[in-house]
Amino acid sequence: MARIASDPALDIQPDFASPTFETLRDRIIGGTQTTHQEVAADLAAAWQNDRDLRTTAWVAQANEDARLAAEATQAEREHAEQERTRLEQEAEAELREAEKKKPKINDFKSGTAVGDTLTPRPSQYAIHKLKSFEYVELWYLSPDGCKETLDEAKSSADDTFGLTRVDDFVALKPVASFKASRKAIQDHSLEWRQFDLAKNSFLLYINKLNWPEKHQRALTMFFMNIVAHPSRSEPFGERALLLYAARVRRDWHDSLVLDNAFDISIFNLSLLKNLTEEVWNKSRLESLTEVSSLRTPSPLLIVLIPIDSTSTHARHH
Repeated sequence: MARIASDPALDIQPDFASPTFETLRDRIIGGTQTTHQEVAADLAAAWQNDRDLRTTAWVAQANEDARLAAEATQAEREHAEQERTRLEQEAEAELREAEKKKPKINDFKSGTAVGDTLTPRPSQYAIHKLKSFEYVELWYLSPDGCKETLDEAKSSADDTFGLTRVDDFVALKPVASFKASRKAIQDHSLEWRQFDLAKNSFLLYINKLNWPEKHQRALTMFFMNIVAHPSRSEPFGERALLLYAARVRRDWHDSLVLDNAFDISIFNLSLLKNLTEEVWNKSRLESLTEVSSLRTPSPLLIVLIPIDSTSTHARHH
C-alpha cells in the first residue's frame, strides 16, 4: 500500500448535495427513480467508509513509524554506549601503558650501608650483550675493561652521539657506549689474573641480569673446571686452558642461537689435549722463527783500501 501523506481524520467531508456535485448525481441517477438526496447520502457514506479505511491504515503506518524510530533510537543509543565504552577502555589501556613506561624507582633497605667493596661496572656495550644473552669478551668485565669504561665516561664530552630507541622514544647516547672497544682483548690472549677476575665479574652480572638458573650453574661449573684444572701447573698449561675457555664459550653461545647447545659444564679432556698441542706447536714455530732470524748472516762490509804503487815497487826491488 502506498504511504499515506497526512492523517485522514483531518479531512473534511465534501457536501455531495451541493450544486458542485449535481452533474455527478445526474450521472449516477440515470434512468432510475433515485432522488438527488439519496445519491448524496450514498456518496457521503462511501466517502466516510473510505476515510475510515485510510484512517486505520494511517494508524498502522504511524505505529510502524514509531516502532522503527524507537529501534533506530535504541540502536543509536547502544552504538553511542559501545563507542563510549571503547573510548574509556582505550583511555584506560593508554593510561596503563603510560604507567608501565613511567620511570620507576625500586625500594631500598633502610639502615643498610654500602658494602666494603664495589663491583667494577662494565661498559653499556657489554651489559647490553649480557642482557641479550649474547657472547661478550671477558675483557669487558675485567678491571682493565671496567677502567677503560670509566675513562671513556670521563671524556664523554668529546664523544660522537648516535640515536638509540628506548621504549617508544628515541634518545641520544654516546656512540662509544654501544659499540665494541678497540682496546678489547680476546679471551685466549688475556693474562691468567685478568681471566680469573673477569670470570668472577661475569658470573656476578649474569646473576644480576637474571639469566636462567640452569645456565648460571653450567657456566659456574665451566669456569671452576678451568681454574681448578691440574694442567695449570704444566708448561703452557694456562695458555691452553685460556684457549679452551675462549673457544668453548664462543661455540656454546653460537649453538644456543641455533637451539642445539651442549652442556658447557662438562669438561672435554680430548679437546684440551688437542688445544694444548696447538699451543705447543705455535710455541715451537715461534721459537724456530726467532732462531732462524738470529742465524741469518749479516751483509759483509767490504772496505777497499787504496795501495801506494811506489811502495809496492820498492818492495819488489
